[in-house]
Amino acid sequence: GEMLDWEAPTGGYLLSACMASGYRAGQGAVHWLQGQG
Repeated sequence: GEMLDWEAPTGGYLLSACMASGYRAGQGAVHWLQGQG
């Protein structure tokens, strides 16, 4: 959140956004790795 300058009532701890973007990045990595085989 700090990298994107988001505002949140939790004082900058955007855990749901962090989890969602991390999950999506993981999905992308798996998809990319499956395409390499």
